[in-house]
Amino acid sequence: MPTTATPRFRRYRAYTGFVTTPRYFDDSPQQFLDVAPSGTGILQRVLHVPDYQFNLEDRADNFGLLEEAAECLAQSHCQVIGQVGSNWVHCQGTTGPDEIVAFCDELSSRVGARFLMAGQCLVEGLREIGASTIAVANGYFRPDWSAGINNYLEAAGFEILWAGDLIDQGLVADHAEKLDIEAASLWDYPNHLMVAAAASAHESAPSADAIVQTGAGFRMLGVIDTVEGLTGKPVVASDAALYWAMLKELGLQANPGYGVLMSECL
Repeated sequence: MPTTATPRFRRYRAYTGFVTTPRYFDDSPQQFLDVAPSGTGILQRVLHVPDYQFNLEDRADNFGLLEEAAECLAQSHCQVIGQVGSNWVHCQGTTGPDEIVAFCDELSSRVGARFLMAGQCLVEGLREIGASTIAVANGYFRPDWSAGINNYLEAAGFEILWAGDLIDQGLVADHAEKLDIEAASLWDYPNHLMVAAAASAHESAPSADAIVQTGAGFRMLGVIDTVEGLTGKPVVASDAALYWAMLKELGLQANPGYGVLMSECL
């Protein structure tokens, strides 16, 4: 367990940790520093799964590694730990929002640091802005990933007016084109596709209360203001929702310029 002593000197105003996806250069910690106030400290722990293939089965088979990573980061004095990757909340096929909330609460209590999962942060972010109907941009997701997270959002009480990925939106031709983009960019999709996907989701369901973007391979934080300006609707994205929840847990203000949800931490 982490020490309970109160140090007399702290180099950082807050100590945060990230649990990130195997075989993926996840820059969530670096991105988090853009929105977090100066003086925030960060540790990152990449899950070690040598043969990881990005399938839901890989996540389900290695779900226990989340607990190991959380314990390691808590013992390294992290106060709040964010798990990146929204599909982990439904990968086992039997976990809905209630089960994930209970899992996170129990793990947080056991390790002594608050543990947050990105998929559930989407739910909490939508609740924070009072959304009930949503348009979902599933981006680069594979069909089973999309089905899983969309079902999870519906189980949380949201009505999906439209949902689809880049292929459904006509922004890429097929799965092979997705693979080409991912290989060329290390799963770092270009800004123009992120903006187009979110704007297209809004055009397909303009009456929706909010636009949801479901995957961390879309680094939406830097384009949320652009999308909200184009559509007039709040955007709740996998990356920004996690950062918002972490800052909220720490009682810290977000830097300005990152959308409606993040402004709740200003």
